[in-house]
Amino acid sequence: MIINSGVSKSYMGSALYNEHGSRAEMKLRQQEAQEANLPYIPKGELYYSQYCGYDSKDIGEQMENYKKEMNPTLEKCAYTPSMNFAPEDRGKLSEEQKLGIIHEFAEYMGFAQNQYCVHRHDDKAHEHFHFVVNRIGFDGKTWNDSFSKRRVNEFSRQMEVKYDLRKVVGKSRERLRAKGKDESFVSQNPYLAPLRKDIDEAILNNDDFKGFKKEMERRGYKVQTGFGLGYTNAKGVKIGSKDLGEGYKKNEVDSRIEMGRLSREQERETLRKLQLQRDIEERQRIAEAQEKQRLQELAQEQEREAIQRAKATEEQVKKEKQKEQFRIVPMFPKRNGRMGR
Repeated sequence: MIINSGVSKSYMGSALYNEHGSRAEMKLRQQEAQEANLPYIPKGELYYSQYCGYDSKDIGEQMENYKKEMNPTLEKCAYTPSMNFAPEDRGKLSEEQKLGIIHEFAEYMGFAQNQYCVHRHDDKAHEHFHFVVNRIGFDGKTWNDSFSKRRVNEFSRQMEVKYDLRKVVGKSRERLRAKGKDESFVSQNPYLAPLRKDIDEAILNNDDFKGFKKEMERRGYKVQTGFGLGYTNAKGVKIGSKDLGEGYKKNEVDSRIEMGRLSREQERETLRKLQLQRDIEERQRIAEAQEKQRLQELAQEQEREAIQRAKATEEQVKKEKQKEQFRIVPMFPKRNGRMGR
């Protein structure tokens, strides 16, 4: 496994690339879909999202808004690693294991409590995932990317041992361009990716299967729950959960809904605590400002009183001088030709 590290100045640009690829790729896909009379399928599939939206526009805007609030001057605000599995490792890991590796990576690198999203790309022989991580955490601190390349290499080696993946050795690492052993088993059904995306979003938006089913129906699908879990899209194409792969069976969907519900509760609790802390800090700031103003007004009042006292003293001194100037000095009669007192 190879993880490439990178940073970006734009949340939106990184998220758009992860979902649609380059502008040229997006236009080509749109043109091919239009010519074949098929729905447009983005290059990237949203695989996981934490504390942010479900499409690239929402993700970019939410991260940017949080940056403006907490640290508007930070330039390289997004951490954008890509996680690459070797072609021969395709099919070796379950979706649950892949998601587990993503969570382990977030914990190992120290951004597990930050906003981040992960898109899966499947346009090459090897499966790979692209991240957009908001470097600004909910505590206002900026995630430190020092020695990130060394840390991702250490993490990759650990995962290779833990999951028996193809090993990569030092700088002479093998290229991931050879055709994977299980490449022929990858479905080319164009409706699978958009269905997975709709299912993932419906799972994240609901707290129970009943709500999930209603949302899927609003999105144009008929949901069958007799023998297993199946879907029929607006074009009448039927797709079973087995076609979608790991993570989409009825019990797995139920488990993911419950995990999402718990995650949202935890997120709400985190935001509640954050808001409470902000309220306390705001009240403290207001109290400090009021005390500062009170002290300033007291100082000004004392200064005015001192000035008045000084003026009164000066006026009194002035009056005393005037009295001294006009005081009549008593005179005595002359004695021996002299005036005397």
